[in-house]
Amino acid sequence: MPDSLKYKCKLLIIAFLFAGGYSVAQSDFDLSQRHFNEALYNPAATGNTFTTSVFMHARAQWIGLQGAPTTEAISFDSYLTNLNSAIGLTITGDQIGFTNTYVARIAYAYYIPVLNRSLLSFGISASLLNRNQNASGALVDDLADSELFYADISENKSDFEFGIELKGPVKIGSTIRHLGPKVSSRYFKSYSMNVWSYASVKVNAFHSVTIEPAVSHVYRDKFNRFEGGIISYFKKTKTTAAYNDKYWFGGMWRLHGQFAVLAGISLTPQLRIGYSFDYGVGELARISEFGTHEIFISWHLNRSTPGDVGCPAYRDHSSKAKKKRGFLKEIDSRFKF
Repeated sequence: MPDSLKYKCKLLIIAFLFAGGYSVAQSDFDLSQRHFNEALYNPAATGNTFTTSVFMHARAQWIGLQGAPTTEAISFDSYLTNLNSAIGLTITGDQIGFTNTYVARIAYAYYIPVLNRSLLSFGISASLLNRNQNASGALVDDLADSELFYADISENKSDFEFGIELKGPVKIGSTIRHLGPKVSSRYFKSYSMNVWSYASVKVNAFHSVTIEPAVSHVYRDKFNRFEGGIISYFKKTKTTAAYNDKYWFGGMWRLHGQFAVLAGISLTPQLRIGYSFDYGVGELARISEFGTHEIFISWHLNRSTPGDVGCPAYRDHSSKAKKKRGFLKEIDSRFKF
């Protein structure tokens, strides 16, 4: 193995230790713009935009470093007003060096009106994971290294997740990931159970500006990772557009030594595009001088409007139904892009 490649491999392992904090391999893909699509991680967030939506994500990590991670994800979900439920499908691909991980997941969430203007949702998901690598031709110094695998391998694993989310003036969610049966192969050892939690709140700062502080926490194998950030949303007035078009920018900080800047725009009421740039500090700054780039596109096909006469809440005059009608009206005004 050339010296330059050895150096890059060492840096890559260091980067995994800092960025994942879990093991020498990055076991779960990590997106800087997951705030716009929490359903990628939490099944209880399925359908929480109350539309039929398609999300696409692409991330290239540590540009310029050979074998650096890349991630692609596409997800579909739909809020079913009549059933107070949502369904979703997600397909992801994550590549690190000569290792590829593909996941196909189906999710279901059920929504219950609570408090004054909030919905509480419970979600479950089932996944099929495939991890494979083509590394039999790799040149290595120590074939006996217990932490590295240099062989052609393809293995499958079933997986399950459970989550809960409270969505209203304040959004709070938590999910337990990787509840599936343990696999005897050491190749899947990095997929151990973890808990991901998050919270955010939108505050009207000015007439056309809304700010949203957000925090998240991941716990896995006695390791804690914290993130915090803030996003500012700007929307056009009705005198300049026929809809509440938005654009936004913000930043986030991961306490293990990485920051990200985010920006995006709603091109139409249905179509949004976002971009983020991540850069490491300290040891992570040595990994790549070009940083990490990520884009996402979301397309909201229709809206579950409060005026839908098919919604039982509009045929029912009970206090519970009135509470739900009030929340749906709030959702309708809040989620116009």
